[in-house]
Amino acid sequence: MLGSKVPPTRRIALVAAVLAIAGVTVQASLPDDDTSSSASAGCSTSNRQTVAVDVAAARRIYDAELHGRESKADAIHVQQDQALLRALATGSLPAVRAAVHRIVYTPHWHIVRLRVLRGGKVLADVGGPHVIAPVDGVLRSAGHTLGTYVMSVQDDLGYMKLVTRFIGVPLDLYSGHSQIMGTLSPAPPVPPGTGTSVTVKGRTYLTELLHTRAFPAGQLTVGLFVPVAGASSSTMTCAAVRAAAWGAIGAHLAARFKPLPSHYQALVDVLRSTTGGLAYVRSGSQRIAGGPGPKRIPISGSVTYRGRPWSVYSWEPVPPARIYLLTPPG
Repeated sequence: MLGSKVPPTRRIALVAAVLAIAGVTVQASLPDDDTSSSASAGCSTSNRQTVAVDVAAARRIYDAELHGRESKADAIHVQQDQALLRALATGSLPAVRAAVHRIVYTPHWHIVRLRVLRGGKVLADVGGPHVIAPVDGVLRSAGHTLGTYVMSVQDDLGYMKLVTRFIGVPLDLYSGHSQIMGTLSPAPPVPPGTGTSVTVKGRTYLTELLHTRAFPAGQLTVGLFVPVAGASSSTMTCAAVRAAAWGAIGAHLAARFKPLPSHYQALVDVLRSTTGGLAYVRSGSQRIAGGPGPKRIPISGSVTYRGRPWSVYSWEPVPPARIYLLTPPG
């Protein structure tokens, strides 16, 4: 184990030694460049700008599992389940277990695991073994606390698939220093440090670690591996690099909707939730999806809307309709 008291340079060396055994090369983190850039000089931190965008998207996907509409709706299902509340009130353990089992396997609900406790003692626990983003709550009836629960609407595999499908970059999940699952092959057996570069089969990735909650407690580490771009991106401004990175996510998502014209509004909704920005589909002056928005949107560059600037990325997957993605420039 790489303890917290080990100096950073020593930890990098230890990780590199372990990964070398698996045929994976790890290098020390790239030097921090000045984040400011001019249009003529280009962006000196282009790869880091792309990493920051992909990490922000992965974080938003995780946060949606914790605080999204689905999680909130299922929490209400648990809190208001009368059979569960009656079972807790009467103290019938078989009835508690039956109620928890029914809740987890109710069609159209999305609870992947549910644990019910009283006084810290587990009364029932139903669901998969590898679960992410647990939500805690209290079970009450008539003003009395009957117990508590821990619930999740997503498992590790589901989160991994969402990030891969939405963002299009590989990732691995780790519990402590043990890999649980992942998409990078051969996978680093232990999580490399944030900011290090990993070379797998001749391709170099910058790594970023996200620390999330495992079920029912503890930490799950998400290792995100963002491909290092070529030198051509250095001619772009940092704002343009970020816009292009968000645009790459948007194009990756759009490619999953077939036929795309029949799903423009669904795409707009997913783009907004994943990027935290605004999205529109227009054909000339015709508004197809996304609502009113700015009166005019440039093909690229920036636009001011609602009193703030937005970076613009657009593309035409099915001409003449054009998809516009507006994201905060910073």
